[in-house]
Amino acid sequence: MTIVSNDPSWWPEIDTHRFFSYFLVASSAMVTYDWVLTFGQEVDLVWRKRWSLMTLLYLSVRYIGILYSANMILCTYPRILW
Repeated sequence: MTIVSNDPSWWPEIDTHRFFSYFLVASSAMVTYDWVLTFGQEVDLVWRKRWSLMTLLYLSVRYIGILYSANMILCTYPRILW
């Protein structure tokens, strides 16, 4: 059952949750936008070339970073709502 309270002492916490939810959406949009913008160049410059240590380092840093961001978004979002 949902509890509705109009107590002003909760307003700062509600504002904090709202700010973090906006930040969460903006940061996930930025990560997705960056990936979409650079994917074509990545295919041309990385995936179609001969594989080397630098290729593996680049791909690991790039995709581990994206996976980390997605994981943090999914793990943090339910906490913001509650």
